[in-house]
Amino acid sequence: MFYADEFGFRLNMTRDYARAPSSERARAAVPFNPGPATTLVMVLGLSGVVAPCAFEGAMNGHIFGLYLAEQVIPQLPPNAVVVVDNFPAHHSEDARQALEAHGLFVVDPEDADEDEEAVVEALDKPGVQVWFMPPYSPELSAVEECGSKVKALVRCAEPRSVFDLIDAVGDAIGKVTPNDARGWFNDARRARVPRRPQRQGAASSQAANRKEDTG
Repeated sequence: MFYADEFGFRLNMTRDYARAPSSERARAAVPFNPGPATTLVMVLGLSGVVAPCAFEGAMNGHIFGLYLAEQVIPQLPPNAVVVVDNFPAHHSEDARQALEAHGLFVVDPEDADEDEEAVVEALDKPGVQVWFMPPYSPELSAVEECGSKVKALVRCAEPRSVFDLIDAVGDAIGKVTPNDARGWFNDARRARVPRRPQRQGAASSQAANRKEDTG
């Protein structure tokens, strides 16, 4: 399983927090002009980041479809599953056409509702598949935490030109380890597992034990 997503960067990024002596304020200079937007799109697997790509401008369906079909899919093992969120560009007809033109099957929740038998039949066929996550569920995507780490490292670097920004993004991606990836996959897996409802008797017993411990 692999997770794909994109993240935005600007030239006015800096640390969100800083330390200062007691009673003093931490100060930093930040450019007023944020500069052009730069988008980083990448895929995360258990071994780390796959096919990172940065470009100026915003993501759209055509770019996303070609990115998956031409840069990501050739690097994935057979029968891999690529999970993406519900960003409109991912659902667009341009993205679907670009993927299906390369022989890929896209699993959309709307398709499952309309023609469940066709989806089940397609899932039995060999090949890479693209799945969509449920709406409003970023905790289910391991690549979200990867993007947070990359952004935090870029903020620390404080790049003020496009070239410096690209270099900072590359350095940050290089610091993503397989241990990081496995931890983020475990976090996403735990988020998918529903919590068991606690029995009333057990809850009362635990509350009584805590009361005895505290006197």
